[in-house]
Amino acid sequence: MTVSLDITVETFPVAGTFTISRGSRTEISVVRVSVASGDHQGHAECVPYPRYGESVDGVVEAIRAATSLIRAADPLKDLQAGMPPGAARNALDCALWDLQAKQTGIPAHRRFGLASVHPVTTAYTLSLGTPDAMQA
Repeated sequence: MTVSLDITVETFPVAGTFTISRGSRTEISVVRVSVASGDHQGHAECVPYPRYGESVDGVVEAIRAATSLIRAADPLKDLQAGMPPGAARNALDCALWDLQAKQTGIPAHRRFGLASVHPVTTAYTLSLGTPDAMQA
């Protein structure tokens, strides 16, 4: 597949400080990926987590190193076999699904055999603080 790859990093401030048991954050860095082929572009993003041995620079490098995988005849299959699980593979995988959905006109959920999609809350994360602050 003839594709181009664009990677950007954006950093967003957190309103105040977000604290969990592993530490506090005042900003979140997001790695954004765009995979383009012809008139179509697939977009996705990921957040590298140090807890899993990831860094922004490491994820950006892993995505760049996977350029040959996304240009393969079956990039979704080759990506799964050629990259370890993690933020980089997640971003590329989602961008490729988005690209293929736009190229074919078939939404990804329909390709998985799902009739419809709807938001599902899977978890709530509360920033650590005093009981009153956490309640608020």
